[in-house]
Amino acid sequence: MQVHSLFDSTWVTGDYRPSINAYYYRQWVDYQMAFHAHCEVEIMYVISGTCTVETRDKPFAMRKGDAILLDAGVPHRLLVGKDSPCRMLNVEFTFSECEGIYPSVKQLAAASPSVNELLACRKPYMLLHDPTETHQTLKSLVMELDGARRDDGLINLLISQLLVRVARLAAEKERSGTARQTEQYVRAAIEYLHQHYDCDIQARDVAAAVNLHPVYLQRIFKRSQQVTMTDYLIHLRMEKAKMLLARTEIPIAEIADYVGVSSRQYFSELFKKSTGMTPAAYRKSIETFQGFDKQVSIPDNPGKERLQK
Repeated sequence: MQVHSLFDSTWVTGDYRPSINAYYYRQWVDYQMAFHAHCEVEIMYVISGTCTVETRDKPFAMRKGDAILLDAGVPHRLLVGKDSPCRMLNVEFTFSECEGIYPSVKQLAAASPSVNELLACRKPYMLLHDPTETHQTLKSLVMELDGARRDDGLINLLISQLLVRVARLAAEKERSGTARQTEQYVRAAIEYLHQHYDCDIQARDVAAAVNLHPVYLQRIFKRSQQVTMTDYLIHLRMEKAKMLLARTEIPIAEIADYVGVSSRQYFSELFKKSTGMTPAAYRKSIETFQGFDKQVSIPDNPGKERLQK
């Protein structure tokens, strides 16, 4: 059987795409796997618990949010303790001709420097940490693969997204090195804030998502971003509120709920402190400006909001 190494130059010289061969969830308890190798590239993602993935020359202690990328043909085994069960999601993929389903690996490598670097690095294995996006993409991929109406085009887009995400994580790890591991935790915390700002979240929730102690996370966050995690979240929420006030017709009384502030009075206080205007005055000023634009026939081309640190 052909060994489909991730680093085979064939994938970037012809029109080939990643193709899922096998995928499965598994709860492991008190298990010692024998060394073995696959003809496919494998991604093993830890959903919960801890385990060790061991290659011939190195063991990798893994925990929730960790993923290991194993190239085809790399001998490895899984070790799980009796008192610490581990739930994993595994995906194995090869490569096949595009046959009208794009993007191809060649196109991904041309469009993404990270993918190009990944395909050129020729590392037999890589341990990466990503408690959010990688897991979400893997779950979406599995649900589509299991769906009654299988969409091969969407499946290819999802595995392409997964490959790009893995490539970016590998590139970030290469640039940062172990000395800047804390920056990876801070980035993960920021991602969590951006994905959950509409919820009633506390520092302990963010810390749990990135597997750190709340006090330590707040300390490294402040050192990295020059603001506290609370202030970052408030600023993020106010930026989202400005966008909703300016670009939607959501009633002002409901905006607070959309940005995760339970008290409307407190939301108004935060908004006025941030912008110098009440939410109502801000919306009115935007409407007045837009009306002026229409009068002088200026094309409406609003720029994207940027989070100012």
